[in-house]
Amino acid sequence: MTKIKANIGVAGLGRMGQRHALNILHQVPRAKLFAVCTPAPHEIEWAKAELAPEGVHVFQSFEEMIRTPGLDAVVIASPTELHIPQTLAAMQLEIHVLCEKPITRDISQLRDLMETAKQYPQTKVMVGFVRRFDENYMDAIQKIKSGIIGEPLIVRSQGAEKLDKSGFFIEYARQSGGIFVDTVVHDIDLTLSILGEEVRPKALWATGIIAHHHEMKDFKDVDNSVGVVEFWGGRIAYYYHSRTTSHGYDNCTDIIGTDGKISINLVPHYNRVQVSNASGIMQDCTPSWIDRYRKAFVTELNQFTDAILDNTELPMRLSAAYTGLKIATAFQESLETGRKIEFDENGDRIVSDGK
Repeated sequence: MTKIKANIGVAGLGRMGQRHALNILHQVPRAKLFAVCTPAPHEIEWAKAELAPEGVHVFQSFEEMIRTPGLDAVVIASPTELHIPQTLAAMQLEIHVLCEKPITRDISQLRDLMETAKQYPQTKVMVGFVRRFDENYMDAIQKIKSGIIGEPLIVRSQGAEKLDKSGFFIEYARQSGGIFVDTVVHDIDLTLSILGEEVRPKALWATGIIAHHHEMKDFKDVDNSVGVVEFWGGRIAYYYHSRTTSHGYDNCTDIIGTDGKISINLVPHYNRVQVSNASGIMQDCTPSWIDRYRKAFVTELNQFTDAILDNTELPMRLSAAYTGLKIATAFQESLETGRKIEFDENGDRIVSDGK
């Protein structure tokens, strides 16, 4: 008998985990929020107040949650170092997984996970690159596939976050893996969805500066970065990311093709209200990435649930996450060393004698 709803658990109840839990509870018709888990006392308290009255099981350990009969899938929003072990533990019980990015900062761990996944072909595993599920990007990708701009040649993508001087950002950044692994990886994944997940890097180079967060020098990171990657087949992607904007969250993308161009969100308007007065013409900017992708998180969960219940292909493959992480970690290395990094036609690193 085909299940009407998928029983889904959420691991980790920080800001992202809470968002996933509430979305499943209220906005994913084919899913039931079955259980949540977290070792953090304040998160347990939140879950007991907000979720337990709705019949959601609340656990302190991931192992206890995934061994509860009836669980079909988990959304992993735990700290990054737990992503791989929790994904493996769920896979071994044939529980489907949607894991937040980065699934790991270690490319070899992801390669090993892909090999292990072959032993569980009926278990679906997806990494949560939420921009793929934004209605604007989905529309743009469909237009590109229709041939409206010819063959896509160049992708220019930008992400810019509002300056945070509270101290929270610096502590987060120390553990993030670096600006390319933590944030530009979203733009890299968008590039793969636009140009095709089969594209392979040929060469890349990165640079950056510290404009405000001078503590980042201690852990070899920057608060403004630029990276350029050339792909085999004559395509190029250019990325700019900033963590120091004054106006809000600013994420935009251009795709230039042989017969035209598609642009997404070049002006980051929060709404359609425009004020014109003696000061000029003003419009509110999107405050944060949470506001920008609020609907996309719901779409992501709906598509993940549909793939589970209908036994259809996931909207993205682990191999795409692997390619994206390979490019992101190489960018991070180039940022630190100043070296151009090259790849062979299979997309494998070419290690020079000077390295």
